[in-house]
Amino acid sequence: MEMFHFRGTADVIIARQRGRGIAKAIGFGLVDQTIIAYIISELAIKLNAFSEKGYMGIRTIAGCREESELGIEVRLFDQFHGLSRGQITNVEKLVDDMDMIRDRAHGTVMTFRKWLVSPLHID
Repeated sequence: MEMFHFRGTADVIIARQRGRGIAKAIGFGLVDQTIIAYIISELAIKLNAFSEKGYMGIRTIAGCREESELGIEVRLFDQFHGLSRGQITNVEKLVDDMDMIRDRAHGTVMTFRKWLVSPLHID
């Protein structure tokens, strides 16, 4: 997992570019690469603005059923609970999976996943 700490706008741009590069390397199309870059950018800006001590990790993931199922995972670590679910509603609509865990020892951990082939959602 590649880790990014945000001290300014330049760090946000570096994380966004690296996330787009990872997405391209595993086979996401141009539209999904752009969506992933947007997600990373929005989350990094929020983390930079609302958290005194937070960072982001980006990595490639494989589905547990098939090794050919690939995706990208973006994980935010906010040690001072500066971020809330309400601040990221625009991003939540663009990802396939989202988890949020809060505990006193580690703070808030938000995990977002986008799969190369999106899972079927039936409402």
